[in-house]
Amino acid sequence: MIDDEQRQLEATETTSPSAEPPSEPVESNVPAVSTALLEGDGPNGQPPSSPVSFSHSGEHGIQAYNLHLNGDQAIPVPITESDADYRASQDGRFVPPRNSDQWDVASKLLDTYGVIVLCAAQGSGRRTAAIRLLRTVTNAPPTIFNLEPEWSKPSVRPLPKNAGTGYILDLSDLAEQPGEQLGTDLVRYGAELRKNNSFLVILATPTDWYGHWAEPTLPFTVRLESPDARALVTAEFRAHYRGDRMTWLDRTEFADIWKANPSARAAWRLANRLLQASGPEQIQMIVDEFGDWHTDVENLLGRNRARESDTQLLSTRVTVWAGALLHGGQRRSVIKAADDLLARLGQARTPVNILTDATTSSRLDAAEITRDGERAFHDTKKKGLPAAILRHLWDEFPTQHELLRTWAIGIAADRTIPEEDARRVTTALLKLAVHRHDRAILDALASDLQGPRRALAVEALTEAAGDAEFGRYVRDRLRKWMDARTPSDNKVDLVIDICAGTWGTNQPALALTRLGKAAGHKDFGSPIVVHAFQQLALHRPEHVRKAVDQWLSDAESGEADEAVRRQTLRAFLALVSSDEGTDLVLNDVSTAEARLRLVRAWQQLLSTDTAVEAVRRQLARWQEGFQDDPEHREPVLDLLADIFTPPSRRSILDGLMVTEESAIDPFWREVLERAAYRYRTSEGASTP
Repeated sequence: MIDDEQRQLEATETTSPSAEPPSEPVESNVPAVSTALLEGDGPNGQPPSSPVSFSHSGEHGIQAYNLHLNGDQAIPVPITESDADYRASQDGRFVPPRNSDQWDVASKLLDTYGVIVLCAAQGSGRRTAAIRLLRTVTNAPPTIFNLEPEWSKPSVRPLPKNAGTGYILDLSDLAEQPGEQLGTDLVRYGAELRKNNSFLVILATPTDWYGHWAEPTLPFTVRLESPDARALVTAEFRAHYRGDRMTWLDRTEFADIWKANPSARAAWRLANRLLQASGPEQIQMIVDEFGDWHTDVENLLGRNRARESDTQLLSTRVTVWAGALLHGGQRRSVIKAADDLLARLGQARTPVNILTDATTSSRLDAAEITRDGERAFHDTKKKGLPAAILRHLWDEFPTQHELLRTWAIGIAADRTIPEEDARRVTTALLKLAVHRHDRAILDALASDLQGPRRALAVEALTEAAGDAEFGRYVRDRLRKWMDARTPSDNKVDLVIDICAGTWGTNQPALALTRLGKAAGHKDFGSPIVVHAFQQLALHRPEHVRKAVDQWLSDAESGEADEAVRRQTLRAFLALVSSDEGTDLVLNDVSTAEARLRLVRAWQQLLSTDTAVEAVRRQLARWQEGFQDDPEHREPVLDLLADIFTPPSRRSILDGLMVTEESAIDPFWREVLERAAYRYRTSEGASTP
């Protein structure tokens, strides 16, 4: 048994067993439970699941897949015991879907076909169900992976076929209908997996999985419902050793919730909030929060409606919305945001209009916004109320999304708004975008936050890219931006910064492909690209080593186009422009094949006019770093001699050999002597 402190720790340190973030409101006939719980779906106000990590090795480690810059591929991401969905799939904690007849045949179908399609709404607990299937199917695979596809259109071609492996592939929210052969190809792919004692579970939604292409998959397509909500909450109580709270679920406050039987996602959030509650006196507030504070928001927006003019009503509502967008910010920022929205709505905000309007205090009071010093807050006792107000705004006024989006992001971009308050805006917008699956909000953040405020877009998109469900869209957008012929400098720098940060560390395989593409849009030796590769080389050296080695190999193939070569050379030079990257590259010089690729890469750089100056700087840096290094001097001289063996590559040596005192530098003289000797003895055979 664990003590109370340990129990409380587990209750607050876990992430959602349904790693799918909020999207659409939970369908229900009961308005009071029309949506999931509010902001802070996970403990301490965090999202319900954390980004997956690619830091794995071994038989199914980073050697199990390639990291091409271009072309279709599917990167396997390991699902470990720390994964929230994995924990939720365990005996004693897993709650099967309500339609038990479909669930009962699922395991048999997977065992027969090697592949199964779980067709269910997002938030129904389908990923937990997928893991449970893979863990309990006959001859269950010892390792399970999520597949992160990098493709222009769904296809089985890049999907792996390793033996004894379970895969989960999310094909929800497809941007376009797949090709007509996908269903037939999946049947064949499943048969191949079955021979290898491997399995694939596809996650899909009823709105996506239809059409002629899907008909061949009907024999192994299973439609699932969410588990019983009360049973799921009960299981969570038991898993956290809080059986003493079981009696709470019999209270009348929960009657409408159990009647509505909300989704697995919503039920987990309810369980999480109840586990965090200090006592039963908080139950009513939690139930109201579960209902997304709908009644409270309606009352707030309609306050004094009978007595106020339309102008006064609009002023109050705008202040309510501004207060939600900037909850906890300076009251000056709240009033400025309200005035900006009024101006966008056509109300003049000249000094005369402002000075004849209600005072700041009156406007805040009318919106029921309280002040603590210079900061303004909506009711802090009502957890998640500000986020609920913004969701209500987007839900109730769907024709005004573009205006509202432009207004909100304009506040974040306004340099007169303190950065701390601007960050509150981007955080609120990120939660709104994830909840609604609103792609336009994230695209606007990327496009409209520039200059010093671009860092706020980096923060928001970094968090969104690691989201368990919506992150697929964000990661795809990062890649597509870099695939464009001429993306804006702002977007290129944005992607580079995201790849160099925590998302790149957590998901290096995905980050490296995007960083490599971004490098192709920057100058040789670009400091921002150098920094990004330095960070990844520092934190994920094996992934960087494998990626660059793969890129150099691809660039040498006859199928590589000019874009691939440009990206590869810029990425390679950026890597060797830092100490961490240089060490990574030099560690491979003892391998003949890898050494040859390094030599050819340097030689291609030496023959690229736009790279010459950046190459000269890096060679000078190598000289400075290694000429007095007794351990590395000899292997570096040896490598440089190979690089400069062809006479056509030596023109840059003139500027390196002669010092400021017009003397010949001994380091480069030795390089030249060795290179010349090798050329003479090989009769130029090493010339590319």
